[in-house]
Amino acid sequence: MEPARKDWSDAGTLVRIAVGNDHRGSIYPAAVAMADVLLFIAKEYQGGPRRVALSVLDDWWSGYEPEEGYESFVDADGARIAVIPAIVRKLTDATDLLNHISADVSDPVSATLARNLLTVIPLGWGNTVDGGIVHNWGGRVDEDGIVYFPEIESN
Repeated sequence: MEPARKDWSDAGTLVRIAVGNDHRGSIYPAAVAMADVLLFIAKEYQGGPRRVALSVLDDWWSGYEPEEGYESFVDADGARIAVIPAIVRKLTDATDLLNHISADVSDPVSATLARNLLTVIPLGWGNTVDGGIVHNWGGRVDEDGIVYFPEIESN
């Protein structure tokens, strides 16, 4: 899927579209490898690149789901890997990096994004911080990577 012309200059949109369906709020298995790349960028490149990397990870954490039929994949060793739990492990393992970034007073935007991630990582996938308030979309992620959204009551 191609982004709208106005989004061609937005690096975050281009990353999310490269490994998912940004309009639907879903990701493909390639997002697992991209999470490593985004964490590397957050570690090695300050300023705009770091902000984009953390913003994409924060967006995903807030409740993106695997594209239907792509909840897991088989890695090179033949092991089945669930997409969301794999990303959760990567971000959980990166808390030292996020703590370091959150203390960086030279880049308050990145510091805030890192603090937001540090706040929601212990709460689980589907949580986000908006205006200092934690929000949860009310679903759950099973170990097999399938995301379940809450039932919507109809009138």
